[in-house]
Amino acid sequence: MALIACPECGKQVSTQASTCPSCGAPVPGSTAPAAGRREPLVNAGLLGKIAAVVGAWLVVPWVVRLLAFLAGIVMLIVMFRSAR
Repeated sequence: MALIACPECGKQVSTQASTCPSCGAPVPGSTAPAAGRREPLVNAGLLGKIAAVVGAWLVVPWVVRLLAFLAGIVMLIVMFRSAR
C-alpha cells in the first residue's frame, strides 16, 4: 500500500482507495474496484456449486437403490447357503 497525493486537494491518499476521503475525487491508479462495477450475481463458482448439489440430488437415490439391491442379493445368497 503506497500513499500518493490527491490530484484535487493534495492530501495523502492510499493507492487502494477508489476516492479521496477528504474531497471525494477519484484516485488515479487505484487498485480498488470501481464503485459502479459490481460482481456478477451468478459466477462460475456458484454455477459449479449448484451443479454439484443438483448432481448429488439426482445420483444419491440411485446409489441408495443400488446398495439396497446388492444387500438383497447378499441376503438371498446367505439364506440359500445356510439352508443346505
